[in-house]
Amino acid sequence: MIRKTTVGVLGGALLVGALVGTTIHANPTLLSTLASVSPTPQSVGALAFGPENILFVGDTKGAAVFALDVADMDHGTGDPVEMDGVDRKIASMLGINASDLVISDMAVHPTSQNVYLSVMRGRGDGAIPLLMRVTGAGEIAEVAFEGMRYSMMELANAPGPDQRYGRRASARQYSITDMAFIEGQVFVAGLSNEEFASNLRRIPFPFVDLQSSTSLQIYHVSHGRNETHAPVMTFIPREIGGKTHILAAYTCTPLVQFSAENLTHGQHVIGKTIAELGAGNRPLDMISFEVDHQEYILISNSRHPLMKVNPGDLPGAESLEDPTKEAGIGFETIDAPGIRQMDNLNADYVLLLQQEGSDGPMNLRSLKKSAL
Repeated sequence: MIRKTTVGVLGGALLVGALVGTTIHANPTLLSTLASVSPTPQSVGALAFGPENILFVGDTKGAAVFALDVADMDHGTGDPVEMDGVDRKIASMLGINASDLVISDMAVHPTSQNVYLSVMRGRGDGAIPLLMRVTGAGEIAEVAFEGMRYSMMELANAPGPDQRYGRRASARQYSITDMAFIEGQVFVAGLSNEEFASNLRRIPFPFVDLQSSTSLQIYHVSHGRNETHAPVMTFIPREIGGKTHILAAYTCTPLVQFSAENLTHGQHVIGKTIAELGAGNRPLDMISFEVDHQEYILISNSRHPLMKVNPGDLPGAESLEDPTKEAGIGFETIDAPGIRQMDNLNADYVLLLQQEGSDGPMNLRSLKKSAL
């Protein structure tokens, strides 16, 4: 089983030692490299747990990735997590209206099974970044940045604060759209300040002044053209033919494969579009889960239903090169509307952040994997 937030690790410390030519002592703890205290992110967005339960947090406004020691020593019970109106409850704690609260992402702690939410208190330039924790017992608490151990890496080629994406949107807010820890590195999808703006960065961990950046190109089926500016909205790593690949979903809604070994610094890589999941839609999250030794991939969407893909269809998938409405590898739809974020809760359950209607309350729901 592969979590959205945790992937197999080759040993970040040894990787960095090879990259920078330094000697690394045997069996170092990665937590011990988090030497700074009291992080001050300008925003909080994408979340991804890595080795030793380190939480990686994307700061789009500051164009940086933070590695946090959340000091969560609990142990999960394996029970489902359920909470109605989690956004309303957090807003009430903070003394604001639910409309002034933005939940950007959700990640489940691999050991405690506590739920972490990246939250912005307010909207616009004055919004305050917060990290919230929800326990299986239904307790909600703010995870204080003050006194927390951390390390931080700024993105080398992030869009400037005034750079635009499309007619209205700030490109900076798309500097980090999704993250995952893969084989000793933090993979960061988003936009860059370069001519071909769609980008996938690889940042070795522990952080050193070293990162690679690859520009991406895809064939956008429903648009009938090649694109280099649309960012990856969500992705997961996949092993195909014994090698690591990135399975990425884009707005409006191509599903694209990239070989990780081709994502080298300074290169421009063309992905393999393997499906068109339907126009007029933004993919929100993607995870994989396993039932009875059979793996599946779930994709949540802004407009379309929850989709389930069989990873067994990926190795033989053909590259789509002509405009079509919906084509490529097959998928099933699941009647579970309003799914915003997902993660593996434990071996038995998938955790969903589900919104009622277009502006209703957000609820935490646990679904049996066997029912999916």
